Amino acid sequence: MVSVELSKVSKSFDNKLVLDRVSLNIDDGEYFCLIGPSGAGKTTTLKILAGLYKPDKGKVLFDGSDVTNLEPWERGAVMMFQNPTLFSNMTVIENIMFPLREQNVPIEKALETARTLLKKIHLEERANSYPHELSGGMQQRVALARALAAKAKLLLLDEPLGALDAR
Repeated sequence: MVSVELSKVSKSFDNKLVLDRVSLNIDDGEYFCLIGPSGAGKTTTLKILAGLYKPDKGKVLFDGSDVTNLEPWERGAVMMFQNPTLFSNMTVIENIMFPLREQNVPIEKALETARTLLKKIHLEERANSYPHELSGGMQQRVALARALAAKAKLLLLDEPLGALDAR
């Protein structure tokens, strides 16, 4: 886990101010939820934390270190988007294993971790299915399992319940 700070962060798109000097602190180990109406800047804030957007002004700090100009993969954060972003050419288990393989985790350990996560999301029987064979809710659960597999210091979830099945 990591402590997070936004310090006077501003962001505009096409001369429209989306974030205006936003500051917030999230302590190590704390759960934090951004709530607001559509268009309030929640997703933009998450993307700035993830490093997918750079703020026009202000700083992003992780554990007191300025990460504002670091690339996303250098930050140790993982973002799960509102709409599941799975690799269509990979099976469910391969999707979950992807971040582990990128981290050079041995195949046996990656497989073990992926199977454990599949069990937790109740999709063990779909391990060899492809994303297009799953419901939107199942795809969202696989995306969450993949995000958890990465064991990132910071997990950012954008509308994590949006695509889940009612049950």
